[in-house]
Amino acid sequence: MKVHNVNFRINKKCIGLFSADCLRLWDFAYYCPVAECMDKQGLFDRLAAMKAKVKVPDLAALGEDTTIPATFWHELCYDQRDDSIAFRAAWVLEYIAAYHPRRFVPVLLDFLSILPNQENLSCQRHFTKILMAITSPQAPKAYQETYRLADHERLVETIFEWLIRPQTPVAVQVNCMDILFNMSTEFEWITEELKSQVEFLMRDGSAAMQSRGKKVLGKLKC
Repeated sequence: MKVHNVNFRINKKCIGLFSADCLRLWDFAYYCPVAECMDKQGLFDRLAAMKAKVKVPDLAALGEDTTIPATFWHELCYDQRDDSIAFRAAWVLEYIAAYHPRRFVPVLLDFLSILPNQENLSCQRHFTKILMAITSPQAPKAYQETYRLADHERLVETIFEWLIRPQTPVAVQVNCMDILFNMSTEFEWITEELKSQVEFLMRDGSAAMQSRGKKVLGKLKC
């Protein structure tokens, strides 16, 4: 049985997993036998067994386990047997992308290639947060190099589709706004289309939509 020691604390001032100060000191020892069953079904079964009581530190500990390839987590994000397990796999995948880029790079191109196939709305939230980081000018060099190989037009089409689709959660929509802003330097037409869509969504939007919308519109004017 492998023991994972994870120092973990959430800084409420941080936004998402991609803030460098989000994880600080919180003593936590997690006992995880996943490494003993190194296959995707074993990982699925483990998550299924613990899902009723799983906590953020538990997921973080799984993200720290270097014996579990990022490809396993990525594939579980598309598992349709249990949406909650796919969601937790997406959380771990985002954690790895944020804190262990070297471990995420091997799956990055596949992540970008099949992202349009992700229909789990909870997974979309984590996937868009990962894509926000990948498309950012401050993205790790390895991410930037792999991103150049992806089909950017298909990504833009997918993110716009998620943005305008009525059933898309606000948490996903606001992430889509930032992704499209990041990609506006690649496609000139994005600026006007994004501006129009943000203004439309803000008309009857929630507080979260109003807040992020104003920030995106402000950046578009610069």
